[in-house]
Amino acid sequence: MTGAGEPPVRPRLLLTGDASARPQGLERALTRAGFHIGETPPAAAEPPPDAVLTTLAATDAERLAALLTNAAIEPPRVIVFAEGNPDGPATALALGAADALSAPVHLPELCARLAARIRDRQAPCRTPYESEVRSRLRDLLEEARTLLQPDEVAVALVRRLGRALGLAQCSFVVTRPGPDQGRVIADFTEGRAEHARLDLARYPEIGDAIRSRRPLTVPDTHATGQGPASTLVVLPVAVEDEVAGVLLMRGQEAATVLSATQLELAGSLAEAAARALDGGRAIGAAQARPLTPPTLDRRLSEELERARRYSLSFSLVLLDVEEPADGEDSDPAAAVQRRRELGARLRRELRVPDFVSSYGEGEFALVLPETGADGARRSVARLRERLAGVSAGIVAYPHPAVTAPDDMFALVEAALHRGRLQSGERTGIAE
Repeated sequence: MTGAGEPPVRPRLLLTGDASARPQGLERALTRAGFHIGETPPAAAEPPPDAVLTTLAATDAERLAALLTNAAIEPPRVIVFAEGNPDGPATALALGAADALSAPVHLPELCARLAARIRDRQAPCRTPYESEVRSRLRDLLEEARTLLQPDEVAVALVRRLGRALGLAQCSFVVTRPGPDQGRVIADFTEGRAEHARLDLARYPEIGDAIRSRRPLTVPDTHATGQGPASTLVVLPVAVEDEVAGVLLMRGQEAATVLSATQLELAGSLAEAAARALDGGRAIGAAQARPLTPPTLDRRLSEELERARRYSLSFSLVLLDVEEPADGEDSDPAAAVQRRRELGARLRRELRVPDFVSSYGEGEFALVLPETGADGARRSVARLRERLAGVSAGIVAYPHPAVTAPDDMFALVEAALHRGRLQSGERTGIAE
């Protein structure tokens, strides 16, 4: 156990490759930068290194491919070439290296790059932000599978990714053979319509990414406008051992580079979109999966804990939307379809952080983060402008009677009952 006065644990770095190709003073610079250096791979029972630094005398594509076979699951590997060939780093990065440099190497820059790659690798399990992003992604997937049409799932996921990473472009392109070949299913790009067709002959990088099944980073020659060319990331998306499409991403700035953590998040979202599209074609748009209560319970519990920890407010809204009598009540498939469409419409009208869930036989539950009772009432009023026959119940936290999620459910159900009995606004507030 480390005492209060002991230094923090140093990141462990494994040195491999050609010892003769190491830049002069490398070991001294790494030690001064705080790395614990080793040259022997750890035993099976020992923890793996935090990063691997490999020095090579020259560019050898076959050797690099062998070294980087498991680059996606191993600690980040940084390649340093003793020769000044600028094609060496590009080859290493294309084969899966986390970073690569060629001579002459500036040792402080190398140390900084190693530290950054280690942070990228550890960020998903160390930062509260990444934990929250993954939690919200899990909730969004559960919500999307039950409330949205397959194409809408892809649109919701791509838009969430574009906003989360601050991208100028984020497009999901289906590339499987057939009528969908080269079709933009979902897009987060100003000025482009979804479902537009792409001439894949003009995008050779898409074919390269599909063949290699690895992310590619290339200059974006397709963007219009003045100024330096931006960088386009092409991320292939495989489902059931088949590349279903690619994700095209472009940052706001010309020098924007996505980290390994961001690429991992993007890959998860893109795979979810591809699976939703496949599932929608397989089971039909009119068939819905029932939403399991634990999904809403988990989200409400997490929001309650977050509000307590950071002294925030949030609201739980129970929404009842009356359906017009159209003679289709006896058709279960039609009822499911109408409910899916209503859920999708609610999702479009609300903010990105808001959560929508089916509730009971006919209601919807809305979790509105960082929103008090007045804000929740305004949200319901906006929905009422677009939907007829809306009744609502609202409970806002903090509330003196709330110590657990079940307290909020009880209060919001009672509030909805009072709202149904009203005329006009038809919104009950838990006092």
